[in-house]
Amino acid sequence: MRRALFAAAVVLATWQPAQATPQQWNGSLSRAQAIARVISAGFDVRMAMADAASARGQAIGQYGAVLPQVAISGNHLNAHLPQFGMPEAVQTYASLTASVPLFNLAGYSGVRAGRLSADAASADFSATVNDAALNAVKAYDRALLGAAAAQAQQVAVSDQEKNVRFVELRVRTGKMARYELARARAGLAQAQQMAEDAAAERDESSNDLKLLLDFDIMSTLIIPDKFETPAYNDTLRAATQRALNQQPAVLAARLRYSAARATLDQAREAYAPTAAITGQTYNGNSNPQLGSSGGQVGVSVTLPIVDGGTRHGALVQASAGLAKTEADFERQQLTVQVGVANAWRELDAAHRNLQTAQAALDDASESLRVARLRQQAGKGTQLEVLDALAVASSARLGVLQAQERYDVAIAGVHHAAADPW
Repeated sequence: MRRALFAAAVVLATWQPAQATPQQWNGSLSRAQAIARVISAGFDVRMAMADAASARGQAIGQYGAVLPQVAISGNHLNAHLPQFGMPEAVQTYASLTASVPLFNLAGYSGVRAGRLSADAASADFSATVNDAALNAVKAYDRALLGAAAAQAQQVAVSDQEKNVRFVELRVRTGKMARYELARARAGLAQAQQMAEDAAAERDESSNDLKLLLDFDIMSTLIIPDKFETPAYNDTLRAATQRALNQQPAVLAARLRYSAARATLDQAREAYAPTAAITGQTYNGNSNPQLGSSGGQVGVSVTLPIVDGGTRHGALVQASAGLAKTEADFERQQLTVQVGVANAWRELDAAHRNLQTAQAALDDASESLRVARLRQQAGKGTQLEVLDALAVASSARLGVLQAQERYDVAIAGVHHAAADPW
């Protein structure tokens, strides 16, 4: 995670605002390209990057309380007020002022709190990248499912068309009643409706993917990837341990808890005295002549005694903030473990359902084959064929949906464990 924070810091230091115009992308887009695009130029990632940069800027500003301050100023005075008993005078001076803190415990704690808060914002950025990658997988797989489902429905339409032609031939030869043709055409119409719905879902999922990736809506995306069923070799215990060690949400909660402790130290140390040394030089001309240069050096020590309850209020607020961040840290640790457990259970269910869906497709294909043979032999009914066609079409979609679920489930475990994408 330290490497991730370092990488985030480098990105924040070198990042330039992206173009407001969406990118035009025509052609093939792989899942890896979609993930790379969203974690580098996604809307949520860019906003999280800006938040992290803002937090880093606030942390830099905290150093002002403990670092030397130097300022230069100029002064020109042309006084003509003799009626008030003041002589006419002209003064032109330049002044250099410097202040060096000698003792400021509260300032040092404030710097530490700001740095830890900035590190927590960087961890939030890493968490956003992790979430964005999972969203990219989901959107891409949905678009892939839409394209595959539309293609599968076209196969179903083709099967129904073949059945209609076969029934027409049987009706013309007098081997089948005419009402069977109407029934076959009704099955074809239903398949065509489902194919149109699948095509609409394909286009809508493609548009959603373009939105997520900040692509121009007129882009023509080609989804080349196919669903695969790779073996996932891991254990729940190992995934949970990885999550506790590298999940950005846990790291951010721990850093905010440390920042809250530093803020509490800052509130307590506000009761301590502060000391600073200051120096100032003067150089210039005046009329009448008062000298061309001069300077002064002083040491100031401040010990607040009565402030109307300001410091006590800050102390109470800091104590409450520490208690809140401690509870959040404990909750995040448990939330991460629950997230891994749920993702693992979803993966197990998706894998089992994929096997069941594949078996159902095999059975449906065999049932369709037998129904067609019985129909050709004159021993089967048209209802048997239509039912077998519907079951086979549903089974093909079921396998695609199960494959998409299994693929997303694997990504879900990686997301829960905060594995590198």
